[in-house]
Amino acid sequence: MILIAAAKFLLLLAFCEAMTMKQIKNTGKMMRKQCQPKNNVEDEKIDPINDGVFIDEKEVKCYMACIMKMANAIKNGKLNFEAALKQADLLLPEEIKQPAKDAIVACRKVPDAYKDICDAVFHVTKCIYNQNPAIFYFP
Repeated sequence: MILIAAAKFLLLLAFCEAMTMKQIKNTGKMMRKQCQPKNNVEDEKIDPINDGVFIDEKEVKCYMACIMKMANAIKNGKLNFEAALKQADLLLPEEIKQPAKDAIVACRKVPDAYKDICDAVFHVTKCIYNQNPAIFYFP
């Protein structure tokens, strides 16, 4: 009985452990495979996002919103910062966890200026990048 309880605890710990950047990037590839065709956007328009180049086109913006939806950062058509902070806490490697959370908090009010979720995500993602380009990653 104790052995079963110990095994369950270790299994729980394994699933609660933060992801490595390699795991995050592999997950990002899967998300990209889903969102890119849905939004009919070419690699040339989304690859530059990681370098801080944000192409202001509807397809790019809605691709970004699709990624955020898959990451559970959008709820009921709006950005959910509490969920984003929780995801950061649970999934990000320790060395980037706090800077990422600080960037999310700093950009919390950005979406208030936009009615369209694609526009809101685009501008909040730009804000997060500008807060700390060194730790930024977007699939």
